[in-house]
Amino acid sequence: MLRRGVPVSYCIAYVTLDEGVSMLTNIVDCDLDAVRIGQKVKVVFKPTDGGPPVPMFTPA
Repeated sequence: MLRRGVPVSYCIAYVTLDEGVSMLTNIVDCDLDAVRIGQKVKVVFKPTDGGPPVPMFTPA
């Protein structure tokens, strides 16, 4: 988790999909202090400025 030098804390993580592919992404919409390695997550799509929605993850 990054908590220094930015106005809002955020969590980046490698998420391994059921298909076996791992992706670098953000963990969103949760208490960042409760995020744990190995935790089950589900995909959510967040809007972008002028582009397509981006897949991110939240605890399941």
